[in-house]
Amino acid sequence: MAEQDYKIVRSSRRRTMSIVIDEDGGIVVRIPRWVTKAEVEEFVEEKSDWIKKSQKKMISRKERSESWNWPAVKEETYPWIKGKGGELFRNKVAQWAEKMGVQYNRITIKEINTRWASCSSKKNLNFTWKVFVMPERLVDYLIVHELSHLKYMNHSEEFWNVVRTYIPDYKPLIKELENYV
Repeated sequence: MAEQDYKIVRSSRRRTMSIVIDEDGGIVVRIPRWVTKAEVEEFVEEKSDWIKKSQKKMISRKERSESWNWPAVKEETYPWIKGKGGELFRNKVAQWAEKMGVQYNRITIKEINTRWASCSSKKNLNFTWKVFVMPERLVDYLIVHELSHLKYMNHSEEFWNVVRTYIPDYKPLIKELENYV
């Protein structure tokens, strides 16, 4: 892959190299200041299969996302989310947490464009407002996924075993989530 095909971002704080594919399929290589051009080129070449696969995925995701009129959906949905919908959702999370034997601190519903949800090390759960337009099976999966992080803050085999305990057929749901990007 030629150097003009990717952007390099150097940082004095960074210790490792990483590659990020932006939403348009562009390649950003983040590196420590001391890394040479030759090392960057070798790193990018080693990751070329992953890069191509990720670019296709991001472009496909962007095309699907453009087929949804998210601003209109948000405008229609947000008042309900802030009221009764938010209350129902919080109750659902509480029920799952009790069933799974975990405790969290706070739930926040907000604009998240890069992921569906997250769990912080402080046990705070964040969900995108877009979960309110998804089928319940996907909402349940996302809740269980994030609550499972309260047991394992990673995506280890142990983590997936917890998810599988409560949502045995979770794998097709991960694929289905792509329809809501």
